[in-house]
Amino acid sequence: MMVAALLPMVVVLGVPLMRAGGRAREESLRRLDLARRQARFLVERARREAASRVESAAADLGGNRATLERVLGGPEESAHAVARLLAERHGLEPLEILGANGKILATSRPDRAAGTRSALASVPEGEAVLLPASEDGEAPLALFARRGVADPREPIALVAGRAVGRELIQDVAEITGEPAALLDGSGRVLIRAGGDAVAGERVDGDVPLGEAGFRIRVSSPAGDVRRERRDLWTAFAGIAPFALVSALFVGVLFAERISRPIRALAERADEIASGRAGFALVDPERDEVRRLTRSFERMIDALGESERARLAAERAAAWQEVAQRIAHEVKNPLSPIRLAVQNLLRTREKSPQDLDRALTEESATILEEVESLRRLVDEFSRFARLPRPQPISCDPRQLARQALTLFSRRIEAAGIWVQVDAESAPDHFRADPDQIGQVLKNVLANALDVLEEASDRRLWLLLRAEAGARSMVRFEVRDSGPGLTDEASRRIFEPYFTTRGERGGTGLGMAIAYRIVSDHGGSIEASGAPGRGTTITIRLPVDGPREP
Repeated sequence: MMVAALLPMVVVLGVPLMRAGGRAREESLRRLDLARRQARFLVERARREAASRVESAAADLGGNRATLERVLGGPEESAHAVARLLAERHGLEPLEILGANGKILATSRPDRAAGTRSALASVPEGEAVLLPASEDGEAPLALFARRGVADPREPIALVAGRAVGRELIQDVAEITGEPAALLDGSGRVLIRAGGDAVAGERVDGDVPLGEAGFRIRVSSPAGDVRRERRDLWTAFAGIAPFALVSALFVGVLFAERISRPIRALAERADEIASGRAGFALVDPERDEVRRLTRSFERMIDALGESERARLAAERAAAWQEVAQRIAHEVKNPLSPIRLAVQNLLRTREKSPQDLDRALTEESATILEEVESLRRLVDEFSRFARLPRPQPISCDPRQLARQALTLFSRRIEAAGIWVQVDAESAPDHFRADPDQIGQVLKNVLANALDVLEEASDRRLWLLLRAEAGARSMVRFEVRDSGPGLTDEASRRIFEPYFTTRGERGGTGLGMAIAYRIVSDHGGSIEASGAPGRGTTITIRLPVDGPREP
């Protein structure tokens, strides 16, 4: 019992111990992802602030006509003074005012002259973009933005930047609580903030800045697997004694509740065996096992009755359908026979001299309908009393040739093109040759019937060997006829279902084929669509039907 109590606890502890390394890695990656998201937030905030400051500077310039005149009319030093004033007022550096051709009208940079084409002319209107600003090491990058300034003489633009340097990196270090650094495209550290990292393994992640390879690197301490496991062992040591005592108490309690009725039943059985007491049933209201057994027995009895009732109903419905179909099929020939007899009687009364002629004509009709009745009875008898297969070794190619030979005159008369492909067929398989021959004849007869009404008359007979859990031989009969409707695809193997009732179809041919193939342990399938022909696929086991 103690082992049973301890085993779940060992499992509960073992799984977290095995996953401690994975959890530590997940935790360190989660912290790193948080630091990267915080750094991206600060970069985006700086981008929005730079764009806002440039927009304010452009509005300041456009709202003062005198200032605009100094920029456009000169002198050059006065225009540069305006640029320096705007840069200082709005916290921007560098700041340039550009003409329509991208040439500098005024600039806050002392090393740039008016009239020269600005390197910032390509900065687009809209969000701020990161570009190299200077090479002094303090602010290697700047967020540049461009805003238009309305002027009736010529459109001008104000382009300015806000340095991305130590201040941003310090903000990143403060918000993440970990060291941060600005790196150039070669991986060289330009600015570092946040002090030295705590000793131990760490994981690093980068936040790209523009297309020049600059990036902000953030880091977080790697997960401590040993600390994770130590904490688990500490927690386990704290709760294990209490959990063990509780499990033992609950186990003893439930064992007593379960064993008491079993002991009582055993004692009662001993008393009955020794003759000291009469037979008595255990109280079903107090013995859960006995009550469950009785409920299960009642359920089994109810299921048996339900199954018997269902089978009886299915048999009754099946025989009712058979009786209705037979009555319908018998009634069809009876009407022409009755008319023929009435015609004979009428001829004898009204035109006795024509009796011989009428007798010849009407007798032919009667004999034809009687033959139809005979075929119906034969088909039904064959369907109802199909013998069990008598398998022997058969050549599938020979069975296919024999079936086609039976219809050779009909195929020639109808001008049907036939192709047989049996190269991949097995040399032999075990089956009842008469029954499988009957299946092929029924399938070919159906195919020839539909092809006689088609303009494109082609028939394929393919034989293949199929490998798998059980080796199979496949017969495939494909025609170019009108195809199958959805209803015909579903019901083609049902007894008495036919699409050619006007031409003498009984609806038993494919049902007989289905039963023969099933008795051989195989399968038969029909596929096709209206206007695309029909394919009947028969699969039979090479080793023959298995014994029932």
